[in-house]
Amino acid sequence: MLLSLKVVAALCPNADLVLTSNKGLSIKGKVSEKNTPIPCRVRLFEKLSGRLIADAQTDSSGNYEFDHLTETKFFIVAHHPQNQYNAVIQDNVVPK
Repeated sequence: MLLSLKVVAALCPNADLVLTSNKGLSIKGKVSEKNTPIPCRVRLFEKLSGRLIADAQTDSSGNYEFDHLTETKFFIVAHHPQNQYNAVIQDNVVPK
């Protein structure tokens, strides 16, 4: 059986206000629990509109990076991998 796949960029509509085609600015971080890095799902939202901009999985050391960003405020939500705790939110994050 043959499958025909078309790859489409997973960007939000009208995301051109916060994303660039070049590397742009970035936000990097590390997720840990009691000083132990944990791999988990991390989501980037635009603060002004609340739109989801990007969704990423950290590496095994808990590191993540969002790039191709413009200078605006974001908030980041990290989800515990076993859903034992509420999500952690970091507010007013500005890319560098």
